[in-house]
Amino acid sequence: MSSAFTGTDLLTVMPDVSAYGYPPDPAGLTLDTGVPDVAGTGVADMASVSDQAADAATHVGDAVGHLADQAQDMIVPALIGLADLSGALLVTRLALRGTVALAAFNNKVAAEQEALSRRQVSLETGSECWRRAAEAAAGLNARITVLGLDPSGPGDPPPPAPVRPVGVPLDLLWKRLAETERALRRAEAQRAARATARLPFDHAQDPEHAAWYDRLRERRRQALIRYAEGGPGPEAAAPDHAGSTVLTGSTTLAEATALTEDDVLREGAELLARLPLAFTSAGRELIDDCLREARRAVGRRPTAVRRYLDEAALIAHKESERALLADRARQDAALRLGALQAPAPEGVDTLPDAAEAVEVLQRALRAGVAPSGAAERTVRQALVSRSAALQRAYLVAALRRATEQWGEGSVQGRMDADHWDFAPAAWGGRYWLRVRLTSTGQARVFTMRRPLTPEEEADPATAALDAERCAESSGYVDALGRLTEAEGVRAEFAWSSSQVRTGEPAPGLSGRTSPRRRPAPPLHRHHDR
Repeated sequence: MSSAFTGTDLLTVMPDVSAYGYPPDPAGLTLDTGVPDVAGTGVADMASVSDQAADAATHVGDAVGHLADQAQDMIVPALIGLADLSGALLVTRLALRGTVALAAFNNKVAAEQEALSRRQVSLETGSECWRRAAEAAAGLNARITVLGLDPSGPGDPPPPAPVRPVGVPLDLLWKRLAETERALRRAEAQRAARATARLPFDHAQDPEHAAWYDRLRERRRQALIRYAEGGPGPEAAAPDHAGSTVLTGSTTLAEATALTEDDVLREGAELLARLPLAFTSAGRELIDDCLREARRAVGRRPTAVRRYLDEAALIAHKESERALLADRARQDAALRLGALQAPAPEGVDTLPDAAEAVEVLQRALRAGVAPSGAAERTVRQALVSRSAALQRAYLVAALRRATEQWGEGSVQGRMDADHWDFAPAAWGGRYWLRVRLTSTGQARVFTMRRPLTPEEEADPATAALDAERCAESSGYVDALGRLTEAEGVRAEFAWSSSQVRTGEPAPGLSGRTSPRRRPAPPLHRHHDR
């Protein structure tokens, strides 16, 4: 039997692989960003943020803008759209790595911003640019899901619409990501600002110190404005120790008693400014009480001022850690839910059931507590199963796309969709090649022919023609190894030449070129060669 076999290794997820092997039609694509205009909808403390943020790109927005410029250089033109199968596999793989990997990627993009602007950082391939875009979209969607858990308050802009990357050309997708990032930051900052407007005191209770209270909140307000304009989160701001007094073993009682309202203002303002966006209201109330008592103690019990400030700092530290852990757990749950609840790509068989894992993640999303033990194993197994199913579907589609580049001929699938036939036009329809992906992920190629009549079996020319077709099949197999690599799959075939296999071709197979045959791969597949 004349055949070839190889193991398959998925190296890179190419962006335009669908279950049918054909990319989405880019003609007539339009982009509805879904980003609302929130100008003038913020609370008083953040009224200027919308106008400023509308003109200022975020650090992620700037970076993706430069990446979009690079994409235009690498993909000529960048008209392909992300296919549903490629997108689903990329997101599921990200969900297996979790939000920690996503945060590391976002930090890398921000760190490379200056180099990107000078075109000194080049992405490895066009597929790498697509991977980054798909992962950034998944991360944004997870944050949007978490933001939507709490109802909007008066003046809060609604969360932006989730980013749907499938079918959108790359340059437009990067623009959409930058716009959504800016809108999401505005919404996050506005909600935190609305809470800050109530912190830390009610003016009506102490009208004589209203100006002092406003100054106490000002650093928090500025920190949120910087975040809305693309700066780091409030919790990442560097502490300002200038002029602060911390009671240590060597601090004298006289130094401690020298604390003034300005000292309380400085330390309290820094404390409030660095609270994370997800800080809980219960924790804020405890800090409010400590700062209020510290200011009052300046004139009543000077020795107690430091104790109140230290207690406020301790509460802020513990509650910040708790808030950040809960927020990370919710974002991670939202990311994995997005992967597990996404519908199966068109043409892909039903994906493994993940109902139990979805229930676990929904509880984690509500409670802000990451699953552990058996619950975490359930979630991970569901993601592994889904990823394996999507990867198999991708391999089938990639192999079929590769066979469509063999040359003039007809490609037809079979009922089980795991193997298909290719009839070279020069072979006249009597012989053909059968490609199959086994259940273990091994790719096999067979030289096939139709059943022979008794006269054909007795004819010496049949054996000679079999040998000729086997020799030609070896050339097709060698080409298939190169073509599959262009689809992101390593397949190094081992060829054995013997007798051809007899069988029936797929229905509709002929030696004529299929009208659905895909054109040559786009330039971005080979730009780095």
